[in-house]
Amino acid sequence: MKQASCRVRLAQISQCVGDSYYLPYSVGLLQAYIQGHASDPTRYLFEPPIYQRLSLQEGLTAFGAADVVGLSLYVWNELRSLAIAQALKAQHPEQWIVVGGPQVPDQAEAFLRAHPYVDVCVHGPGEIPFLQLLETWPATDWREIAGLSYVREGAFVHQPQAPRPQDLAPFPSPYLTGVFDPIMAASHRWIGLLETNRGCPFACTYCDWGSAIQSKVYRFPMERVEAELEWMAQNKVWNIFTCDANFGILPRDVEIARYAAQMKQQYGYPQAFQNQTAKNVTGRVVEIQKILTDAGLTAYAAISLQTVDVATLKAIKRDNISLATYQEIQNMCLSQGIYSYTDMIMGLPGETYTSFVQGLDTIIAHGQHNKVLFHNATILPNAEMANPAYRQAHGIETAVVALPGIVPLEDGIPELMEIIVATASLPREDWLRSHLFAWLLNFLYYTHRMFQLPLMVTHHVTGTPMHQLIELFMYPPERYPLLTGIRNALWDTALRLQRGYPESQSNSLLFSPYDGVYMTPDTTLQIRLGNAGQIDAFFREAGELLMRYTLGLRSDLSPALLEDALLLSRRMFMRMYRAQKFPFPVSLPPVDETPLMLRYNLQAFYHSVIRGQPIALEAQTPTPLPA
Repeated sequence: MKQASCRVRLAQISQCVGDSYYLPYSVGLLQAYIQGHASDPTRYLFEPPIYQRLSLQEGLTAFGAADVVGLSLYVWNELRSLAIAQALKAQHPEQWIVVGGPQVPDQAEAFLRAHPYVDVCVHGPGEIPFLQLLETWPATDWREIAGLSYVREGAFVHQPQAPRPQDLAPFPSPYLTGVFDPIMAASHRWIGLLETNRGCPFACTYCDWGSAIQSKVYRFPMERVEAELEWMAQNKVWNIFTCDANFGILPRDVEIARYAAQMKQQYGYPQAFQNQTAKNVTGRVVEIQKILTDAGLTAYAAISLQTVDVATLKAIKRDNISLATYQEIQNMCLSQGIYSYTDMIMGLPGETYTSFVQGLDTIIAHGQHNKVLFHNATILPNAEMANPAYRQAHGIETAVVALPGIVPLEDGIPELMEIIVATASLPREDWLRSHLFAWLLNFLYYTHRMFQLPLMVTHHVTGTPMHQLIELFMYPPERYPLLTGIRNALWDTALRLQRGYPESQSNSLLFSPYDGVYMTPDTTLQIRLGNAGQIDAFFREAGELLMRYTLGLRSDLSPALLEDALLLSRRMFMRMYRAQKFPFPVSLPPVDETPLMLRYNLQAFYHSVIRGQPIALEAQTPTPLPA
C-alpha cells in the first residue's frame, strides 16, 4: 500500500552580504540524502529551500502547506527561525517542527522546554536521522532513531548520536543532484559552500566545528569535489567558501586549489576562494595560497592565531598548535607577495591586558602589516567553553549582544550572541582597555594605513614597543581635543557593548547601515572624520603628540623625518580612503595634486618593512614624490 505523500520545506536562513547570499548547503544535504536513500523518494514533496530572511507573515505563507518543517539553526538565524516556528505551530499544530544545527544544544532539555513548539531536535550530522524521522511520518514512534531529543508526555527523551560515518561517499551532493536548481535563477551573487572533508583534529574550547572537534578527518571523494567545483563555475557562483576546518591539512588540498584555479581560467568563475588554513602546515598552505593568487582568485591567507599567550593557549586547549608554524607562514607569505591577515580573539580565558597587547607586538614584529581581525570571544552552545564548570573555573562573565550586520525587520526580531565580557584574568575594566587598544590599533595602524608610517618610523628610531605607541593615544593630554574625543567615543562603545543588548546598539560606533553590512569602530571613526572635514585636524594633533614623544626620547633626531612621515602618511591614507568602496555615500576630500619633496627615503623604507626586509632610514636629496 502506497504511503501518503509528505510535504517538506527546509530552511537555512543565511546572512546576506550586500547582494550576495550563501547557497543553503546544510539543508541541501538533507534533501539530497532523502531523495537518494528513501525507501520511496517520490513520497517526499520538497519546496525550494529557504535561504533569505522572512518576516513572520512571510514565514507563515512559505511554510504553511508543509507537513514537516526543517530549520537549520545558527547564530545569524536562530531567533527568527524559532519565532516563525512558534507562529506556525499556533496555526498548524499538526505540523512537525524539526530543528538542527550548531545552535541546538547537545543537552537539549532546557531548550525544548523553553520552545515547546519544537517537536524534535536532531543532533550532529543530520542526513541519516532526518531521513529515519521522515520515514516514520505521520506516526511519531522515534524510539529507534539515534541522535534525537524530544519531549514525550512531559518526559524528556534523549537518544545519543550514532558513531559518525567514516565513508562519506554515500552522501549525495546537493549541487550535483539538482537541489539548488529551482533557486539559481535568482539574481544574486551566490556564495557556494564547499565541503571536501569532515572533522577536526583539534579541541579548542571556544570552537564547535560541526561538533566534530578532536576527531579524525574523513574525505569526500575527489571526483565529487571536482564536480562540485565545476558546477559552481558553470553556474557563476562568484565566491567559494570552504567548510573545512583546516584547508591544507591534506596533501590533496593542493590539487583542489589547482582545480579551482583551472575552473576560474576555463569559466571565469569563481572570483574568490576563501578557506580556513591548516594550523600546523607551512609549505603546503603557502603553496595553496600562491596557486589561488596566481589564478586571479581573490584569496587571503587567514592566519588564525587567536592569541600568542602560552597560558591562554593552554586554557583554551590550543597549545598543540605551533606558533613557530604561524610565524613561518607569515614570513613565507611576505616573501611570496601573498596577502595575509591575522585573526585574534578578545577576552579568552587566561588572557590578561598585558599579554594581549604584547601579543600584538609579536604579531607586528613578525611582519603582519596588512590586517588584524579582532573577534569577541563568543559562547557557542556545544563548545566546551559553554560548560558551567568551565565558566566557573575561569571566572567567565558574559553579555548578550546583537549580531553585527543583522538589521531587524519591521517585526523587530534581532539576532543575538553571547560574548565574554570579563574573566578571572581579565577584569571588566581590563576588558574595556583591551577593546580600546584593539580598535585604536586598527584605526591608526591597519585601516587604510591611516597613521601606520609615523608609528613605524617612531618604533624604528626609538625602539619603543608598538603597544606603547598605541597607548599614547589611549589617554591623550587635554590639549588634543580631537584625539580625546576619538578615545572617548571608542571607550563609550566598548562600555555599551559590555552592558549588552539593547544598550550596545544605541549611539555606538558599531552599527549596521543596512542588512549584511556593518562598520567596525575604526572605520566608523574615519568616515566621521572625513565627513566632518577633520582629517587634517587629526594629522595635526596626532603628529604633534607623536613628535613630542619621539623628540623627547631622541633629541638628536631631526624633526624633518617625522614631518616627512606625516606628509607621506596622509597622502597614502587619502589614496586608500578614496579608493575604498563604501556601502553608502561618504564625503571624499579633494585630491591633493602637490608633489611631496621628501628629505628621507621614507617610501623605500616603508615598502621594505612591508616586505619583511627593512632597510635603514637615511637622509636624501629632496626628491619630489608625484601626487
